[in-house]
Amino acid sequence: MVKCLILLLSWCAFSAVNLGAGTPAQTSRSIGTPMAQSKVKVALWGDSRENLDKACENIASVLLKDITDWDIQVHSGDFTHHGEEKDWQRSLQVKGMDQLFVKGRFLMTTSNHDSDESGSPGCGATYDKYTKNVLPVNAVDHTTHFYSWDKGNVHIAVCDGFLTEPAVMKTWLENYVASIPKGDWLIGVWHDPAYALTYKESYLATCRPWLDILHRHGGSFILNGHAHVYLRTKPLLPDGTVDLKSGMVHVINGTGGASWKDPVPASGMIAFTPSVRSFPCITFLTFEGNTATLQTVDARPESRLKVIDEFTWTK
Repeated sequence: MVKCLILLLSWCAFSAVNLGAGTPAQTSRSIGTPMAQSKVKVALWGDSRENLDKACENIASVLLKDITDWDIQVHSGDFTHHGEEKDWQRSLQVKGMDQLFVKGRFLMTTSNHDSDESGSPGCGATYDKYTKNVLPVNAVDHTTHFYSWDKGNVHIAVCDGFLTEPAVMKTWLENYVASIPKGDWLIGVWHDPAYALTYKESYLATCRPWLDILHRHGGSFILNGHAHVYLRTKPLLPDGTVDLKSGMVHVINGTGGASWKDPVPASGMIAFTPSVRSFPCITFLTFEGNTATLQTVDARPESRLKVIDEFTWTK
């Protein structure tokens, strides 16, 4: 009996040791397995100030009812026509906008029609009033004129060339990108396209310092509006030279209903732009691990969300 009891106790001790050893072994395998990367989806649209042909309303419907798995919207500017109180009220009364223009789901860049440049005098203050509790606030001047947004390995720097001094903007951007881990996705956003690829003038004199900073820190995408067309460039260096290995892809989407424009002339810098007069569309950028997928969809009701442009980038 004593011998049996000793054998039983020995077996229990052996089992306990092995069960205890099994936990670290399982943890070790978990650590060795790559963690599932979170997916981050950005919806780009803008220049919605006139809601021509109900373009803004149609885009809102798509984002609220059809393609709803996005994390954040990036509005490329010109949310209003003249930046006055009545213009903001008009834009915010577009069907669905009350559900889109909300904190944590909406980013927007300053622009000529929303600021004092093309808008009415003093409309910069009106911009501050309406964006105060919606857009992120920076820690430098505590405004919504420029700021960052971060989720997972995706980082968005929204820059301002209308209401912020160039030196302040440059210093903030340098400090911000320095805090981003190498290899993460870095995206720059502002209103005016850097290069004169459309009917709009070049904005390079203003944004070249931003391009240089973003490129040095591994920037991948630049998102703009201003031109009322859709256009995606080839990867470009800050000076506009095509560099498929280390360039940044510029995406222009200003098709929210400000006005429609004729097709953009062909250029060696352009990867894709429609060969027809512009129409409302939404660009979705999906980041998952080291892969980014761009899909731009036709937002007209009769289009059934046809994909007009697609692009995949793997780091």
